[in-house]
Amino acid sequence: MDSAEEIKTLKVEMEDMRKTMATADVGLAGNDGLTEETEASACSLGLRGRDGRDGAPGRDGAAGRDGQPGPQGPIGEKGDIGPEGPPGEKGEKGEDGDGGGSVYIRWGRTSCPNDTETSLIYDGKSSIQIVYFAGIAGGTFYSHTGGGANYVCLPKDPEWGVFTDGNQGAAYIQGAEYQDDQFGNSPFQGASVYNHDVPCAVCHVASRGSKLMIPARLSCPSGWTREYKGYLMTERYNHNRSEFVCVDGEPETRPGGQGNVDGALFYPVEASCGSLPCPNYVQGRELTCVVCTK
Repeated sequence: MDSAEEIKTLKVEMEDMRKTMATADVGLAGNDGLTEETEASACSLGLRGRDGRDGAPGRDGAAGRDGQPGPQGPIGEKGDIGPEGPPGEKGEKGEDGDGGGSVYIRWGRTSCPNDTETSLIYDGKSSIQIVYFAGIAGGTFYSHTGGGANYVCLPKDPEWGVFTDGNQGAAYIQGAEYQDDQFGNSPFQGASVYNHDVPCAVCHVASRGSKLMIPARLSCPSGWTREYKGYLMTERYNHNRSEFVCVDGEPETRPGGQGNVDGALFYPVEASCGSLPCPNYVQGRELTCVVCTK
């Protein structure tokens, strides 16, 4: 179809539209109703030539699915410390403790000092007081190369567990003897205790939690209490090694324990100059000692 025919057809359609609109206007002005043809034409015209009124908003759609978590953001600055809360209620008082304190061995005596608030821990007897024991000093035989290297305070009444009678060649423990006067240098005054068995007492100080043995001193530092003083003793220099202990300056002996049967031995300790500075130490002089608590 050429352009002239297209223009002619368009004019015919426009004329038809004009007539239809005129007819619709007359119908609307003359009566309340419309013919089906007129109504259809009007609808057709409305769709083609006029904008309709805005309709009501539609309903919200369904919620979408949750997305994936995003990356963690940076840590924020620390906030200010809040005000202190009110104190809580006071709790119930706990049970009384045992008082703590300290324990030491008084070598050469069967009792604890009675002027330092000290009680005997054991003595092998049944008692209602705090009693542990006054016992027997013991250790390894002086010439044995093995065994323990320290003196021990043994109770008078041992308690046995599983045992095999007879010596099996394992380890041994003997009692201890004083050897204070073997070379004529006993530091103890009064009757000789040479070759007598050495007693000991295990003592508890309830009010003082620290203990200290100081060699070469007879007095305690300021603020400390002296439990006892005496002389430093150990095994002889050419025997197998033991430990240095402080033996009370007024030693006792174990009844019935006299006799040269050896065992663990207690010799006075002499100062030996060289790496030990003299003065103030003196060559060959027997050393003192003191046991202190605080």
